[in-house]
Amino acid sequence: MRILVTNDDGIDAPGLFAVSAALHTAGHEVVIGAPRIESSGSGTSLGTLEHGAVVAVESRRLPGLPTVEAFAFDCPPAFAVLAFCAGQFGPPPELVVSGINPGHNTGRSVLFSSTVGAVLTAQIAGIGGMAVSCGFPPSHRFDTAAEVAVRVVQWIEDNDARTLTLNVNVPDLDFDELDGMRVATLGARSLLGLKITRVDGGVELRRYDNTTGLANGTDAATVLAGSVAVTALTTVGADKSALTSALRTVVDVLDTAAV
Repeated sequence: MRILVTNDDGIDAPGLFAVSAALHTAGHEVVIGAPRIESSGSGTSLGTLEHGAVVAVESRRLPGLPTVEAFAFDCPPAFAVLAFCAGQFGPPPELVVSGINPGHNTGRSVLFSSTVGAVLTAQIAGIGGMAVSCGFPPSHRFDTAAEVAVRVVQWIEDNDARTLTLNVNVPDLDFDELDGMRVATLGARSLLGLKITRVDGGVELRRYDNTTGLANGTDAATVLAGSVAVTALTTVGADKSALTSALRTVVDVLDTAAV
């Protein structure tokens, strides 16, 4: 399967390399299109909508992946995804994989995540995708998350589910220690909290951990319990009734699947 790998941490980020290498080793046709620099928190922003604007793109070769085409974009990942889905860098991808993000993307705050925003953008173009996240350094486990990503992509291919958009959050455990895979809902609260405080000269942003008061069955609670959390996402322009029915079927299949 032809897979576009992107992220919001920049084309040189180790999480992007980890999932690209794992998918390439699994036999997929991988192509990389990612921001030149870190672009976290941009959601589905394209960066510009100016008529005639030229977004700089640089061809790259990543160490350890000499045969994989890679392109560094001077824009958020959503724009790069649109360019690939429009067929401007070879045949459009059959699937978009975004990540691996250091820091879980859970709860309603996924609205701000450009890791998630990248796959939501692909959905607008009729192409499914998967956002993959694990925890923050130094506890992050890109190796485990990459192995999970390969398994989920294989499930997507085997079940002809390429139009689905999934948000996958992986606990920072050895692969063999994972307590299976669970279908989860977006929680009202995320594992990552944000506090904004007025200070001299502006406002200060601070992150903090949310580890208590998480509702059972939510993505944050599922990850905290040691299971891979898989959440199906929808966006604008979908036939909601048909999509909801399809997602229910997939949810049933994933819910019985152990990692």
